[in-house]
Amino acid sequence: MVWKFLIACLKNMSNPRFRTFLTACLALLCTCSLGNPLKWEWASEPMQDTLLGQGTFTASKLLDQKNVTAGASDYLWYMTEVVVNDTTVWGKSTLQVNAKGPIIYSYINGFWWGVYDSVPSTRSFVYDEDISLKRGTNIISLLSVTLGKSNCSGFIDMKETGIVGGHVKLISIEYPDNVLDLSKSTWSYKVGMNGMARKFYDPKSNGVPWIPRNVSIGVPMTWYKTTFKTPEGSNLVVLDLIGLQRGKAWVNGQCIGRYRLGENSSFRYYAVPRPFFNKDVNTLVLFEELGLGKGPFNVSVDIISIESRNFVKWDQGCSS
Repeated sequence: MVWKFLIACLKNMSNPRFRTFLTACLALLCTCSLGNPLKWEWASEPMQDTLLGQGTFTASKLLDQKNVTAGASDYLWYMTEVVVNDTTVWGKSTLQVNAKGPIIYSYINGFWWGVYDSVPSTRSFVYDEDISLKRGTNIISLLSVTLGKSNCSGFIDMKETGIVGGHVKLISIEYPDNVLDLSKSTWSYKVGMNGMARKFYDPKSNGVPWIPRNVSIGVPMTWYKTTFKTPEGSNLVVLDLIGLQRGKAWVNGQCIGRYRLGENSSFRYYAVPRPFFNKDVNTLVLFEELGLGKGPFNVSVDIISIESRNFVKWDQGCSS
């Protein structure tokens, strides 16, 4: 019956009346009573190497992300250097990236510069970002992020992902006829994020620089950690990730998947399988990529009462 219901949902998602009905159902389910707020620690994603353009191998072309990562990670760094002799021409430039999505983060000389988040159904896009370059060597670090397979159509293994092929260009803002094509420059590559390689998400990992105060918000690539007690009973448990935007979540080191909220709060609830829980205290770790939301302060662990069909805030009763 559940499978038939899901198929019916998929078939009717193009119907505006059905979407309105589904949203109304979600709104009804989201009536909650407040529980104790979670207490958070945080840590910055270590990016010293990639922001300095240091990867694990180089190539004189832009490679297909799918082929480079081979399924090991959703993340691939593309890094290159640009030497500027005349800041009058290149000091203010537009970075233009032709990518096959869906997400690109840009860092210039170690500073976060911008992000492009394409529509999931878009196969390619052009990301334009006005940047500032200094005299001498400038480091451009581009982080390409995938969200899994976009569909299940044929030849999906042949569809390119990431910034494969380019182009990547610098266009002078003051003198737009001056264009520098970086597509065949020497690019350094690195698969994955350092925090994930060091297992920040695993409560058994040692040496993670968690900070228990002044929780950072509004900063991309930030890790958050808290603890909570296992909800009693057998009802479904969900995470309410309201206030976050995009990233991954783990409970006791087990990944429950990606979250992507944006402005649509109907995607804020993520189920947690009960076998993931410990008998008493559990650790929740979040990796927030975008960091432009309100932070984790309103995140909660909820239970769904089958009898009442309502979300009920679980009283955590546990400090982190």
